[in-house]
Amino acid sequence: MTRSHVTATGHTGITVSDLGNATGYFRDALGLAVSAPIPCSGELFEQVTGVPGCVIDICYVTAPGHTIELLCYSSPPDKVSSGLRPCDNGHLHLCFEVDDIDAVIAAGRGYGFEPVNPVQIVRDGPRAGRKVIYTKGPDNLIVELMELPHP
Repeated sequence: MTRSHVTATGHTGITVSDLGNATGYFRDALGLAVSAPIPCSGELFEQVTGVPGCVIDICYVTAPGHTIELLCYSSPPDKVSSGLRPCDNGHLHLCFEVDDIDAVIAAGRGYGFEPVNPVQIVRDGPRAGRKVIYTKGPDNLIVELMELPHP
């Protein structure tokens, strides 16, 4: 039997309802490069996604060592928003190490990303001294922010 192995991580896809707001957050609040929207539709996209009649605008966010694909469907019209909580099966979140967690939180507020609680400081273990918090944005998107201790 032939055994397959992962050779690389391609990207992480996130479906959003407002591509302008999402790209603004990743570009302006997090400081990442964002591509122009790419309109996508047709049989290939219907077959790949399993969504008949899909019409999607896609932007790519370039993060250190990883690409994030932001997808905004204009069709079909019967889309729903996720209500999953971090403890619910299937919930995903992104985590970014940042150099100034307070500045990123402040910038993220302009795009609807709010901390779920005050920033926490890890007190014990190998991650001691790190500041960490989940921020929750539009479409129930959770972005974890982590600031490493300054030397």
